[in-house]
This record gives sequence, structure tokens and C-alpha cells, in this order.
Amino acid sequence: MVVVLKGAAILSPLHLRRNVQAFRLIFAHKLPLSAITSRVMEDAAAQALLDEVVADWTAGTVLSVLRELVPAVWRRNLDRHEPRLGDDPTTLGIQSSRNICNLAVQELAGVPGVQARDARTLEVTYQGRMLHAGKVASRSRNWNVWSADWSDSDVRSNCAEANSKAYVSLAGTLFAAAEPFGGQPADPRVLRHLLLMWQGFDDGSTRTWLGFPRLDTEPWFAVVLLDDDPGGRGGMPTTSGSPTPPAPDFDTLGEPSLELARRVEREQRHKPQGA
Repeated sequence: MVVVLKGAAILSPLHLRRNVQAFRLIFAHKLPLSAITSRVMEDAAAQALLDEVVADWTAGTVLSVLRELVPAVWRRNLDRHEPRLGDDPTTLGIQSSRNICNLAVQELAGVPGVQARDARTLEVTYQGRMLHAGKVASRSRNWNVWSADWSDSDVRSNCAEANSKAYVSLAGTLFAAAEPFGGQPADPRVLRHLLLMWQGFDDGSTRTWLGFPRLDTEPWFAVVLLDDDPGGRGGMPTTSGSPTPPAPDFDTLGEPSLELARRVEREQRHKPQGA
């Protein structure tokens, strides 16, 4: 829920609580708080900055390494996944995340200006910004990156909180073209925390995103899809002319509508005549 005026989003309740500047905007312009609806629009300035970061981090080797590791590790671990030996989706996800972390630390060692370490998750520092990597729990292609929730991870939540304290986005608001108040953090270049989120599918394909997380009604200031890798199992590309249909997301399926007879009825039905 965000404060709006005539359909234009102004500021979220989170920013109203955390930023004195937000209160000044509301009261200075005598805005009614009764009009509450809509969603905050994506920040074009933050998106332009993210595009620069992607180019710089690719040129600096970091993203090139990570974008190669994600599909390679996922397919390799799918091939050695053995439910008969006790493997399940959790072990597969943890194994893949740990492999990506360890291999990235090894491959980025010695790259000029880059510091990569294992800090519970992969942590990469470069050009004054810090990236953490994490796997999306869902293995459904219906999952939307804008539905991401940071509450299940202290690392991701802390990154989003740090960005939200450093930068107040007025994108898509009544004040988008207005001069910021003195001291108002209105330059997206103060954003220092990046999240690389990746998703693995049962057919061996992967998707990878990079963005600036936030704590608000929306999880991102800006986010970009880096890769939608269609490769098949074992690192080999799929040969079918049509893509493999996605596995169903069982969490979204309703209960089956089956007519089940009661136990007493079943017993009477199968009871011998005269018994």
C-alpha cells in the first residue's frame, strides 16, 4: 500500500516511517492521506545505473564468471542428484549454492579490484559495491522476480535495508521532477548492495537476475534478467524444436475434486449377500 494522489504514487508507508523528508513532502503540499492505492513505479535512474553496473562488472570479469558457473553447476548437480540415496530439493539447492560460492571464490581470486569470499553466501566486492548471490526456492517458470521476499534471509534483508536507508526513490510520484530537500538521499549512485538471484529448473535450464534490492511494497529499485539459459541436462543443449514444458508449481495447485465414498459405504458395497 502506498500514498497516492489521483493515481500517482507518492511514498510508501515504510518511507513515511523512516524518512523525515517524506513527512515534509506530505505536509508541505497538503496532500490528502485518504487516497491510498496503486504501486510504486520502477526507478528509471536506478535502472540506468544498474545497466552501467552490469557493463562494468562484466568487463571486470565478475559477472562473466558467475553467469557461466550458475548453469554449469546446476546441470552437473542435477545429473548426480540421487533421491534413492536421500537427496531432495533442499540438498540439491544447498549443494549448488555451496558449489557456486566455492568455485566463484577460487576463480575470482587474483582478479584486479575484486574481493570474493564465503560469508554464509557468496559475497563479491568490486568498485565500491557488494554483491551477494542466492538461489530462488521456486522451480516454476511462473515465478516472478518482482514477487521476491527478503524476509526469509538475514543477508538479503540487510542488503535491502541498507539500500532503502541510503536512497529514497521518488520515481513515478508527484515529486519526481521536484528538487529534493537538503540532505535527502535522492541519487541512486549511493546504492551499494546488489543481489544476484538465480533459478534452476528440472530440465537443466536456469535464469539469473541482478538488481538493487529494497525494503518496500516492491522488492527492487531496479532489476535485470541477465540470462534465461535453455540448456538441457548434463550441460548439453536441448535438441527438441519446442521447449520442454515447465514442471508444475505444486504449491499453486488446488485440491483435486474427487468423489470419495465413506468407509462404511465401501464396506457395505463389498459385503457378501446375506452377511
